[in-house]
Amino acid sequence: MDAKDNLQHGQARGSSAMLYPGLAIVSAATLLLELVLTRIFDVILQSNLSYLVVSSAIFGFGLGGIILMLWPMAAVATERLAARASLAFAACVLALIPLLTLLPFDLKRLVEEPWGQLPLLLILYAGVLAPFLASGLVISIVLTRYASRVHRLYFWDLTGAGVGCVSIFFLPTLIGAGRTMIVVAALATLSAWLFGGRGFRGRDRVAFAAMVVFLVVAVLAGDVEFQAFALKRGALLGSREHAEWSRWDPVSKIDVIDEGSGFRKRVAYDGGAQSSSFFQFDGDFENARRHYFDIVGQQPRYNSGRYVALAHWLERDRSPRTLVIGSAGGQETLAALTWGSRHVDAVEMVCAVIEAARGPYANFIGRIFDDPRVRTVCEEGRSFLRHTDERYDIIQMHSNHTTASIANGARGVNPVYLQTVEAYEEYFSHLTDDGILQINYFVYPRMLTTAAAAWARLFPGDDFKQHLVITSGYVSMTTFLVKRSPWTAGEIAEIRTFLSPDFAAEPRWNYQLLFAPGQPEERNIPGEFFDVPVPPALEARLPYRIAPPTDNKPFFRDLRQVVQKLVPDEQGYVPEMTAQFLNASLRGWLPLEKAHLYALGGLSLVSSMFFVFVPLVWVRQRGLRQAERLPALLYFSCLGLGFVIVELVLLFKCVLIVGHPIRSMATVLFTLLVAAGAGSRASERLSRSVGRAAILIIPVFAVVAVAFVLGFPYIARAALSLGQVKRILLTGACLVPLGMALGMPFPLGIEALRSRSPDLIPWAWGMNGFMTVVGSLVAIVASMRLGFDATLFLAIGFYLVAFFAYLALTRSRGAQTPPISRREEV
Repeated sequence: MDAKDNLQHGQARGSSAMLYPGLAIVSAATLLLELVLTRIFDVILQSNLSYLVVSSAIFGFGLGGIILMLWPMAAVATERLAARASLAFAACVLALIPLLTLLPFDLKRLVEEPWGQLPLLLILYAGVLAPFLASGLVISIVLTRYASRVHRLYFWDLTGAGVGCVSIFFLPTLIGAGRTMIVVAALATLSAWLFGGRGFRGRDRVAFAAMVVFLVVAVLAGDVEFQAFALKRGALLGSREHAEWSRWDPVSKIDVIDEGSGFRKRVAYDGGAQSSSFFQFDGDFENARRHYFDIVGQQPRYNSGRYVALAHWLERDRSPRTLVIGSAGGQETLAALTWGSRHVDAVEMVCAVIEAARGPYANFIGRIFDDPRVRTVCEEGRSFLRHTDERYDIIQMHSNHTTASIANGARGVNPVYLQTVEAYEEYFSHLTDDGILQINYFVYPRMLTTAAAAWARLFPGDDFKQHLVITSGYVSMTTFLVKRSPWTAGEIAEIRTFLSPDFAAEPRWNYQLLFAPGQPEERNIPGEFFDVPVPPALEARLPYRIAPPTDNKPFFRDLRQVVQKLVPDEQGYVPEMTAQFLNASLRGWLPLEKAHLYALGGLSLVSSMFFVFVPLVWVRQRGLRQAERLPALLYFSCLGLGFVIVELVLLFKCVLIVGHPIRSMATVLFTLLVAAGAGSRASERLSRSVGRAAILIIPVFAVVAVAFVLGFPYIARAALSLGQVKRILLTGACLVPLGMALGMPFPLGIEALRSRSPDLIPWAWGMNGFMTVVGSLVAIVASMRLGFDATLFLAIGFYLVAFFAYLALTRSRGAQTPPISRREEV
C-alpha cells in the first residue's frame, strides 16, 4: 500500500495475504445469494417480484460505497473492517431465512389492503437489502483502501462472481434452497476469517465464534421449506405439509400434491405459478380409449379438458408421429398413445418432472414414459426443434411457457421464444404435408398475427385462413390449430362433433368453434388480423398489442397498451377471452405484470437522493474540484449502464445458440464474468505500457460488439449442426473478447481517480452500482420497444460517452497515473 493510500485511509494492519481469496469468496457468496433468492421469490411470491432481489442487490452494493464515502472510518484497520462487514453479511443472510418463511406478503392484496401489505413489503425489501449492503461494504472497503491493486482485485471479484453463478445450478438441487442460503452465510464467515486472520481480538473473536455456532445449529436443523403466502391458481402451495414429493430443479421448484380425487395428482411449478397433473392410468390403452372422455366428480378422468386430445383424436388410427413440447405430467403423451401414435417425442425443460414421472410416480401414470413408442428428452422445445430433421404429423404445445425468473435470466424481462415468428416458421417446417400444429394458450389475436407472418414467409401467396381453426378451451385459453394442408369441410365437421356437448358430458366448460374457414364462425375474426404486415391503423385502435413478436423482440406477454378494464366488442376486435386474460392481472391502477417496472422506477428516483444529491453536498463541503467529480460521475455511471445492458441482452440472445435457458445463462454469466476478470488483470499491463491510451479499449469493444450483432444470425445458423457441448464452447468463444473488453474500463477509471481524487472512489463504486439499477430498467424498456439489437447499440453508445468522460477526467491536473510498484503486490 503506497504512502498516499496510508495518509488517506489509515495504516492497514495485519496480514493481507488472504485479501484476494477473501474478496473472491464474498463475491461468489453474493451472486449465489442473489440467484437463490430469485428462486425462492418465484415460489413464495409472483415471479416478476424476483426483480426485487436484483434491485436490492445492486442498490445495496452501491449504498455500501456511499456509506464508506460519508463515513470513511479511517481509524479502523482495513482487514478488521472487512472482516466485521463479512460477519454482518453472514448474520443478515441467516436472519433473512425466518423472515422469508414467516412474512405473509401478497402482491395481489397490495391494492385492496395497502396499509396492511405495504409495511410488509418494506420489511421484506429491507431484509433483502441488508446482506447486499454488508457485502457491498466489504467490496467497497477493499477496492477503496487497496485502489493501487484494483486490476488484480477486480479480477478476483469477477472470477468469484462467475463461480458463484455456476453454483446456483446444482446447489439448490443437491441440498435445497434453505441450506444453500446457509452455505452463503458459511462462505461469508470464511471470508471474515480470511480478512481478519490474526487481527481478530476481543469482540471480533466472540462474534466469529457466535456465527460458527449459529451455522452449526442451522445445519443441524435441516433444510427450510418456503411457504407460498401468495394465492396461485387457487391453492397455497410450497410446503411439505401439502406436498408428497418436492424437488428444487435448476429451472423451477416442483411439488407433487394429492388433491384428494383419487385419480389425479397436481404437479405444481414454483408454488403453483404453473401446474400440470399426473393422471392415474393402469397401462390398458384399449380401456382408456373407451373411457377417455369420462367425467368423475365433474372432473375429466384422463386429462385436464378434452381439448387436450383434439389433434390426436382427429389423427386417430393413422399412426402419426407426434412431438409434445412441454410433456410435463404426461396427459398429452397419454392422449397421443391412446389414439394411436406410433412415436412420441416428449420434450420437457424441467428435468425434475421427468424424474418424478419415471421414478416415484411411474406406476401411478402407467409407465407411459417408459413405453417403447416414447422418447423422453429433457430439453427446451425450441432448441430441440432447431436441432432435429424429423417431421411430425402432430406438434402439440400446451401453455408451457415458463414463468421461472432464472429461466429468463433472473430478470424482470420475460421473453417467450416459443411465440415468435421464427418459432412458428420452425413449427410449420417440421410438419408433414397434412400435419397439425396444436397450441393451447391465451390471447389468440397475437398468436394469429404471429403465425400469419411466419406462414407468409414460408408459403407466400397461400391463404393462411384456409389452414387455421380456433376453438375455445376453458377460462381464457383457446385451442389454436394450424394444418399444413387446407382444412376440409369434413374435418371441420369432425371438430364440431368433438366440441358438441353430446360428445362428452363435461359440465364445467362450453366448448365452441371460434373460427373456421368458409364457416359462419369466420366472421368472428376481422379480416385485418390476417394481413401481413399488420395494418398500422389496426394496431392503433386496439387496446392491446397485436404486432408479431420476433426473436429480436420476443415479448409475447407484453400485451397491455392501456391501464384499464377491457370490454369485449361484437366485431371481434376485443375477444372476450382476451379481455378476461388482461383484466385478470389488473388490480385497480396496478397491472401486476408491470409491478416490477413501477417498483424499479420508483426505487431509481428515491435512491438517486442517496447516490447523487447527498454525495454532491458532501463533495462541495470537502472542497473537491468540479473538474474531477463531474467526469468521474459520468464515467462510472455510463459503465454501470452499459455493462448491465450488455449482460442482459447477451443472456437472452444466446438462448438461441445454446438452447436450454439454464445452460445458456450459466454459459453467458460465467464467461462474461471470468473473461471480464481476465480483462481487468490484463489492463494493468496495458496501462503500464501505453498509459492513458489504454482507454482505447472502449472503441475496440464498440467494434467487437457491432461485429457480434451483425454476425449473430450466422453464428446461430452455424450452431444448428453442433451438439450441446460444442454450442456452449462456440458461445463462450464468441463472448470472451466482449467480456475481456468489458472488464478493463472500470479498473482503468479507478486507477485514474486514485491519482487525482481518491476520496471519490467509494462514490464511483456507488454510482456504478446505482446506474446498474437504472440500466436494468433501461434494458427492459428498450428491449421491449426497440428490440435486443438496438438496445445493444444503446449500450455501446453509453460506453462511448464513458470514453470521452475518461479523457476529460485524465486531463484534470494533467498528471498521469503513476505505475504500480512491485513493492505493493501481494
